Order: sequence, then structure tokens, then C-alpha cells
Amino acid sequence: MLAAGFGGGARRLLDYFYFPQYLLIIACMFAVVSGTIMGDECDWTGSGLTTISTKMGRGVTPVYLRCTSGRIKWLYPRGALRVLLRLPGQDREFRACIKIHPDVDKHVPARLFLEGPRSLLPLYSNDDGGNKLTRCFNSKNNQVAIYVETVDGDAVEKRVAEFEYDLQPLPRGSKAFDPTEECRPCTSDELAHAFCTSDLVTRGTIHGIENDEDAETSQMAIKITKLIRHTTEDGDDFDLETNSLNAPTIDIDNEVVLNVAQRCGVSHGVGEFVFMARRKLGELTLKCAPRLEDWAVLMHQLTAEDKAHCVLHS
Repeated sequence: MLAAGFGGGARRLLDYFYFPQYLLIIACMFAVVSGTIMGDECDWTGSGLTTISTKMGRGVTPVYLRCTSGRIKWLYPRGALRVLLRLPGQDREFRACIKIHPDVDKHVPARLFLEGPRSLLPLYSNDDGGNKLTRCFNSKNNQVAIYVETVDGDAVEKRVAEFEYDLQPLPRGSKAFDPTEECRPCTSDELAHAFCTSDLVTRGTIHGIENDEDAETSQMAIKITKLIRHTTEDGDDFDLETNSLNAPTIDIDNEVVLNVAQRCGVSHGVGEFVFMARRKLGELTLKCAPRLEDWAVLMHQLTAEDKAHCVLHS
């Protein structure tokens, strides 16, 4: 999803890539700043006051990250960043999504561009405000390069350009994202894998559904009847068969909100389900939701055939 409506000033960095003669200029920039590559595989935090971009004015600082999810936080942005994203340990095409975190006044002190075959494509302008904060796109040659250009490099007050990313591998052999993949029911193997790897596994009933037109998602309010596993953002894992609503971290009236792509047309289902969700860009996104009775049958079958990836229970 590419943003439109950029002002004239948003083309400054973009213009460099419309003409081949500028490629040499950018290549020289990369050569100069090659010693400033930073990152801990997933996250990068830096300051425009200390990177070489400050000295070069319009210099480009390269950041290489190889992780399925992470965060980029750029304080006092100066010049530009080129953030290269790849999946860890595999050469495979993927679907990438980024979520912008606005600074003061719901603005971001930077513009974001996606590197295309011949030019940069606008992803996010500081004039976009708080609308459409999530953008998704496909990788090319197993990688994605995002340019982050400062809006006002001479500002003296503290500004922060910040965004999260999430990378999901495409099925092997696929070169493009199939939107129907998010909507089809999970197979038996996918259910077993999702149960063991999801950030949230809970029994519950659907309490309500609201559509977010801007985000193109449906938000399902789930009434929890039994929490099976919950991995927090800090990495704390609760994986106990006795972990029920009486656990100290769960309130008996607790609900959880799960996101589903709006195009899936999710509707109220009667009865109890086993919801399996993963954390994506700070929010829980539904992966699988079998009916409780169907999951119980599959659970016993997988356990009897010794095909379970972990201890299954309901």
C-alpha cells in the first residue's frame, strides 16, 4: 500500500534515483559511511547527532537488520537512513509491513521511501498525519530497502523518527503475496504448529466485531473462558495447563482484541473457539481459530500419532 499526495519537498531524495548519473553519487555515500553499519539483528537505535550523516549533511547511513520483526528509532534525525531488511537464516521472498509511530503533533520528522527497480516509491510523508500508519509491500530478491529522509535536519528540539517492521515469509515458490492466504482455514499441521508457537492461545467466545476502515482490519472482541498460553511483549511466557481465569494475571471479566484482515469478512460465530494469535506490530493478529470440539478431536489424534510439536491441551 503506497501513500499518495506528497508535496513537492518530498521528492528531494526521490529525485536522486530517477536518473542514472546520480547512482554514482549514492554509491560514493555508501562507501564513505560503510563503517557505520549498526544494529543487533532486530532493532536499531541511533542519533543524527553522532552518525556520519551529520557531517555529510545529506549523507546516507546504512542499517542492516536480519530478523522477522523489530524497531527502528532515530533520534535527532539528520540526512537519511537506508534500512535493509532480510529474513534470518534464509533466502526467501516475504511480505513486509511497517507501522509508523508519530512524534509530536501526530507527525513524523521524516519521509519514508521504498526502493524500487529504478526509483524510490513514497511510503509515508510527514504530512500524512495519523492516518494509515501501517504500510505493507512485497520483498524483491529476498530483501527490502527503506529510505528514511529527515524533514528538518536543522531542528534543535528533540525529534524521533520511529517505526516497527514485521516480515512474514511467502510460501516457497511464491513471488507475490496472495491475500486469500490470510482468510483460509488452517490445516491440521498449521493448527498444531500455531498452538505451539503463537503468542496467545486461549479458549473464548466472540463478543463483538468492529471494522477499522483506515487500517483495513476487523477487530474481534474475544471473551476469554480459559487462557492456555500468553507470551507478553517482554518475553514472559505463561504455558500452564492450570493457567485459567483464576491466574493472577487474568481478570474474570477479561477480553482480548484480535485483528483480522477486513477482506476476510469475519462474522460472529456461535460457540466456543480456540483462538491462536501472534503479535504483529504491537497488536495481536489471529492465525487460527478452530471450534473447541474440532480442536479436541485433532488434539487427541495428533497426540496419539506422536505428531505434536509440544504438549497439546484444551
